[in-house]
Amino acid sequence: MRAHTLGTGKPLRRRRPVFLSGLFGITLLATLSAVRTFAADNPTEPPPLWTFAWITDMHMDAARLDFTAQAFRYMDERLKPHMVLITGDNNAEPQPPTDPQKPEPLGLRRQRFLKAFLQKNLQTPYAIIPGDDWPQDFDRVFGPKQYSFDCGGLHFILLAPDRFYQGKRYEGLSVFDPSTLAWLAKDLERHADQPTVVALHEPIYPPTFLDAPKLQAMFDRHPNVFLVLQGHLHVDMERHRHGTAYLVGPSLGKPPTQAMKLIDVYADRLVVRTVAYQKKDGQFRLLPQRQRIDVPTALRSWPAEPKSNRFTMDHYDAVPAHPLIEDPTLVRRAGELMKNAAGYFFFSK
Repeated sequence: MRAHTLGTGKPLRRRRPVFLSGLFGITLLATLSAVRTFAADNPTEPPPLWTFAWITDMHMDAARLDFTAQAFRYMDERLKPHMVLITGDNNAEPQPPTDPQKPEPLGLRRQRFLKAFLQKNLQTPYAIIPGDDWPQDFDRVFGPKQYSFDCGGLHFILLAPDRFYQGKRYEGLSVFDPSTLAWLAKDLERHADQPTVVALHEPIYPPTFLDAPKLQAMFDRHPNVFLVLQGHLHVDMERHRHGTAYLVGPSLGKPPTQAMKLIDVYADRLVVRTVAYQKKDGQFRLLPQRQRIDVPTALRSWPAEPKSNRFTMDHYDAVPAHPLIEDPTLVRRAGELMKNAAGYFFFSK
């Protein structure tokens, strides 16, 4: 979600069209109570096959660097997941220019700062994508932003749009190129018999960007896509559509709930736990409530312990790294956002 200008990185009051503010307000009210939780498992239950973590919306700037480093230390020292997914709106803080006499793009310096910060403060291996804030030049530092891999019997697909437009007033004007959608369709077909987790920044369901309906339709046709991890809205949500669980993760960087997720993998289910920051004592704690996401019955022979203690992206595939294109013509399609939201609000279950 947009919180900074592209030029200065300084916090500004958000400026959005009234219809977009109303759209997201309706979406939030319709879904805030839709997180399905249960109490802690039976203490005699066997441990999970493996565990991964999920962080979204860090919104790092100079004021949040120590806080984010604290969250990473808790993850490395206490949670010890096999790997972590980072799903966008990552960092507004730029690295100083390499050569002050040769100006570099602000986006490039932000991505360099982020990569250096992760190398210094996060020991857990990670897979990362950009969000709709500060996505510029991600490809020049981190490489592809649309890729897939296998780990612990699960297939992961990470996605980010190819074209977007924000200006000073818009969110959700983002789309995928036909070539990327073709790559995604082929990837889904190749792994149709394997339990699949998709991760991206702007939610598909509830629909918050232009191409959300296209991706909904693709995942509706592939029941192996049983979980979609989404950010952007800064709240904890859970919705279900055609057998797929669509989770929205709380922001690590911004209130009201500053949190991250820990996901335990079992043969028949994923158990999602919340690690929340406690402002009263300045500590992170693992909450007792949990969410259960069932692995499709026909695919429960897949989940397994990773082959190595070292995280590797097995069977890695990607759309080659390419720059994000700012496309002002997408403004003409702004009305589709309200149409998509209305369809979700009136017809979702």
